[in-house]
Amino acid sequence: MPELIRSVVSRMRNYVKDRRRSPRVRARLLFTVSVRQKTKVTRTIQRDRILKGHTRDISATGLGLLLPQVHLDGHHLATEGREMNVVLELPGGPLSLVVEPARYEYLDESELGCSYLIGVRIKGISDEDRLRIESFIAHALAGDEHRQLAIT
Repeated sequence: MPELIRSVVSRMRNYVKDRRRSPRVRARLLFTVSVRQKTKVTRTIQRDRILKGHTRDISATGLGLLLPQVHLDGHHLATEGREMNVVLELPGGPLSLVVEPARYEYLDESELGCSYLIGVRIKGISDEDRLRIESFIAHALAGDEHRQLAIT
């Protein structure tokens, strides 16, 4: 039943004004995600397991992540309060983010082999990486405006 409710709410956004405060840009960027560990093991080197996917959209405050599965190493990625590390592949090179899920849904039709959409909020980012992501969004928005002007 929760899946049905999430699906209905996300479809309603198509018909009702989107109230997001930060502009979103549709972008297909590759990324890797891993579960952020609360405790650090000092004696053994433990390699984080990662899951690869791509973004559906991006803003200065959050991302829409498309993933092939919603579980990683026994953890449900969309659990409230779960922090994750994301390495996002921007054209100028990768950047690191700490994110927290805001919502997720199972997609009726998979996109490029991904069946889950997880909306995440950016919880941690360096100042340099924040400038890079904001610059990427600004350039993408400017490109959309130029395309719209050429069409009309």
